[in-house]
Amino acid sequence: MILGAGATVRIEPDFVNELVLVAISLAVLSIVGWLDDRSSLSARMRLAVHVAASATVVIMVNRIAPLPGYANAAWLLLWGFWTVSTINIVNFMDGIDGMVGAQALVYGSYLYALLPKGLLAGLFGLILAFASLGFLIWNWAPAKIFMGDVGSGPLGMMLVIAGALAVSAGMQPALVFLPLFPMFFDALATVMLRLRRGERLTVAHRSHLYQRVAGGSAGHGVVSASYAAAAAVGAAVAVALQNASGPVVLGGILCYTGLIISVWIYFHRRFPVAHAS
Repeated sequence: MILGAGATVRIEPDFVNELVLVAISLAVLSIVGWLDDRSSLSARMRLAVHVAASATVVIMVNRIAPLPGYANAAWLLLWGFWTVSTINIVNFMDGIDGMVGAQALVYGSYLYALLPKGLLAGLFGLILAFASLGFLIWNWAPAKIFMGDVGSGPLGMMLVIAGALAVSAGMQPALVFLPLFPMFFDALATVMLRLRRGERLTVAHRSHLYQRVAGGSAGHGVVSASYAAAAAVGAAVAVALQNASGPVVLGGILCYTGLIISVWIYFHRRFPVAHAS
């Protein structure tokens, strides 16, 4: 694949089939998301489509970044679960102007900056970053356009694809998704709190911390920028740890995630769920 003078990205011929499967899955996710935006589909139908889309990611990972022996089965199951989770988390977090667009911009830029420029993974990060920037110009507060399910589902899957390509390019798996931790932790913590309160997870709500803070005096722009800054810090930590030894990597990850969790708890107490609008 020729990009321009002196710029070439190599794609193994056998890998083209997996890319076609992924592209088809992205198109199906977009169509189902569009239908859901127009007339709400059942949670079971959406989940079935998400699982089917995750299968194509599993096929791709098995082709480009498999593990040896029996460990590969657990590895592939993890990628399948991660794909379904990410599709839904991006949908959950797309609740204020600029939130997930800014996250994708930071994440794509991070991958492009860290990975070799002659690999598909780095190019994919660049495409993700510029596509997100183009959307973000119109989605930043006050937003003129919105992502909806037609955009959030494919974007969630693209984040996973970008991470899988990064792993195949040699990135440490523990660091690949580190910049997305603030967004993912907000979604996970909110789900756990809702389960604890006995709420149905399929019912719409505004319990996420980012929604509660944005509904106060901060506003959408400040909250989205704050989450993007937290993601940028995670990217910087991942870059610093990329060539470090195992214990150092673990220590760095624990320090960063501990910081994010502490900040989340602080604002969770300042903006309790009862104040959500």
